[in-house]
Amino acid sequence: MTVLMIVTAVGALFLGIYLGLPKRFDQTPEEIDKLLGKDGEHAKVDRKETFISILHKRAQKGSDRRRTRTRRPFKF
Repeated sequence: MTVLMIVTAVGALFLGIYLGLPKRFDQTPEEIDKLLGKDGEHAKVDRKETFISILHKRAQKGSDRRRTRTRRPFKF
């Protein structure tokens, strides 16, 4: 039973590493130049809302931060 759990954990680890790897880069320089256009401008990227970005958002709004101008490192 323990061996099965270890093999499953190692398999899950390798699957996670494999799925987390970046995609293969297989574009030719001509395709890259065509995608960049004449001026070399990059296309705008749409920002996507992910579960991790929701967790990292600050609960405090910018207006609340501007309202408190004094620096208070510790709140007693």
